[in-house]
Formats: sequence, structure tokens, C-alpha cells
Amino acid sequence: MAPHRSLTVEDDVLVWLHDDDATVAQAVSDLTDLEPLVAVAVVVLVVLLVLRRWMDAMFFAAGVGVVWAVNPLLKELVGRSRPDLWPLPPDVSEYSFPSGHAANTAALVGAVVLILRRRLPAVLTGAAVLLVVGWSQLALGRHYPSDVLVGWLWALAWVSLLRKVTKGGPG
Repeated sequence: MAPHRSLTVEDDVLVWLHDDDATVAQAVSDLTDLEPLVAVAVVVLVVLLVLRRWMDAMFFAAGVGVVWAVNPLLKELVGRSRPDLWPLPPDVSEYSFPSGHAANTAALVGAVVLILRRRLPAVLTGAAVLLVVGWSQLALGRHYPSDVLVGWLWALAWVSLLRKVTKGGPG
């Protein structure tokens, strides 16, 4: 008989959110893999360059690029194993903290929001996108809730700090 493993509060959340079908969650996850996000970022960067918004383009590239480069290093440094409640696909990296999907998407959304002049619609849309991305990772059982939360927090903190330094204020 296998030893009994007690569930943590985070495991309980994963069990509650788990989606056996997972079609929508998988589609969201696929759309927010790094490659599609890079395609979106390239479009944003090209638009900024065409509009000759050089400082915004540099801010955007640094805000997004640093998060995308550093997050895998953070995962290796922390070394937190992924949840093991359900089998994971073989192409998923070994470590879960912080969530790359959460951090990468938050960096992109946060940087876009901070370069826009009319922010409220972008904030509302961006918050909805982040919540759906977070849900997808939890529903698939690939991350603990704290992985997602910390991914959001560190990415948004980075782009906010960078904007404050480059603009001398909140943006």
C-alpha cells in the first residue's frame, strides 16, 4: 500500500480547479507559451518604433526581456518541483516556481499598460487576461497557486520599478 500523502491548501485549490477535459485551459496555456508572447511583443515593439516612441520601445523591451530571461533562472535557483497530483506532459520543465506563464504574461501586460495613455481599458483587459492565464495553469495542475501569484508579483514589480526609473514616476 502506498504511503498516504496529505494535501496542502494549495493542493486543495488545484483539486477544486482541476479540469478533466482541459481543452480551454490547454488552449490558453498554448496561446501564452513564450513563442506566441514573443510574436505579440514584436508587434508592440514595431508599432512603438514606427511611432518613434523610442523611450517606450526601450522600456518595453527591457521590461519584458528581463522577466523572460530571468524567470527560468529563478526556477532553477528555487528548485520547487511541480505539483504531482496528475501526470504532466513530458515537455513541461521540471520546476514550477515562479510560473513562467504568469510572469511572462504579466510582464507583457504590465509593460503595455504602462506605455498606453488611456490605461483603464488596458488594466481591465489585462487583469482578465492574467486571471485566465493563472486559472489555466492551475486547472492543468502545472503550478501551485503561489507559483502563479509570485510570477505575477515579481513581473509587475519589475516593470513598475523600471517605469518609475525611466519616467521618474508611475508612468
